[in-house]
Amino acid sequence: MIALGSALERRGHRIAFVSPLDAEAKVRRAAFEFIPVAAQEFPQGEWERTTSQMGELTGFKASRFAGKWLARFVRGILRDFPTIADREQFDGIVMDQVSLGTESVCAAMRAPLAVACCALMFHIESSVPACNYSWSCGSSLGSRLRNTLGQLVVNSTGLPVALKLAPYRFRHKLSPMGFYFINELAPSLVQVSQQPAFFDFPRRRLPDHFHYTGPWLERARSHSDFPWERLDGRPIIYASLGTLQNRLEHAFRIIAEACAGLKAQLVLALGNERASPPTNLPGNPVVVGYAPQQELIRRATLVIAHGGLNTTLETLSRGVPLIAIPITNDQPGVAARIKYLGVGEFIPIKTLTTEKLRAAVVRLLSVPEYRERAKRCGEEIQRENGADHAAGLIETAFSRRQRVTRQTPCATESEHASALHPYSHH
Repeated sequence: MIALGSALERRGHRIAFVSPLDAEAKVRRAAFEFIPVAAQEFPQGEWERTTSQMGELTGFKASRFAGKWLARFVRGILRDFPTIADREQFDGIVMDQVSLGTESVCAAMRAPLAVACCALMFHIESSVPACNYSWSCGSSLGSRLRNTLGQLVVNSTGLPVALKLAPYRFRHKLSPMGFYFINELAPSLVQVSQQPAFFDFPRRRLPDHFHYTGPWLERARSHSDFPWERLDGRPIIYASLGTLQNRLEHAFRIIAEACAGLKAQLVLALGNERASPPTNLPGNPVVVGYAPQQELIRRATLVIAHGGLNTTLETLSRGVPLIAIPITNDQPGVAARIKYLGVGEFIPIKTLTTEKLRAAVVRLLSVPEYRERAKRCGEEIQRENGADHAAGLIETAFSRRQRVTRQTPCATESEHASALHPYSHH
């Protein structure tokens, strides 16, 4: 969202982020306005505490926890955001796809809305597995039945969210939530996804105002505190399990064991400045809390990651192959697409062993086709200019106050809104 906000700001618009309090420091570092929401549910430090709890979970337990977490957020949005929107008089509102409740408030207030899919898009389609699963796609009856049942399981984790939304929607005489509610998110005028079109399974049911734009990559920042002097010239294997599911010390140890003894140097990012580095890791890897990720990926021969969409797209943008260790949420779906494209492999966290990971590392380092395919993906990403593309679509939607379909030409400079003040969840 920071990258998307920056692209809109470069077009001359005023941006404000509406988020829980724990996002304030990062938003203000990026020089944006910050407006708190859901402060009762998430006082200072609570979002980080909730993140820490989720970081110890995997699979369905983590997804169920996320559903309850989002339900708390929905309650705060439904209570606070109508007052915020009425006071601020936004010209347009941009919601993350999972910040549910925003669309209901916008429908009740008749406010212009755009949807930003920052994670893997959650759109439901019987021929495409729900993003919580690492299944391959298929159009056979068996595959479609499996996918539909899997989606029902995923929807069950979102029941707490639905229970918060339903009374609000009934009270404001909005249409009931259906099975495909997440696809449309009415009254959205445009949907933009940082997922490139090539990084998806074939689809037939996308709404006409959905647009693949390519990654919204934040500009790399210098990290003077990174121990660059410890890099010894060997090929770099960069490993990170993100910032949410990063309290799994056994996984970091397995990664170190799998890379020890290879003709490469492991750099291991724990994803948390306050994390205690695991002790006595084999191979003497470089271990840091946070890392200058984009710079390290640029230098890397291989990336080992959790399958988060941001890290995956940053990696592919540099033409680097990767091994995914999906843990929960949309990570299995990202991992399935990595394998589908032939740019890497994946090993689910529950079946991760040193032997399996080492075999995958050796395979990716020795088979040039992985890097060749990743390089082609990188070339396509560089052509897309994703954040600017998405910003142009949002700008068109808000300036014309019309639904922007895939056939709609973008607005000209004279049509741009003079004071776009979009809202974003970070």
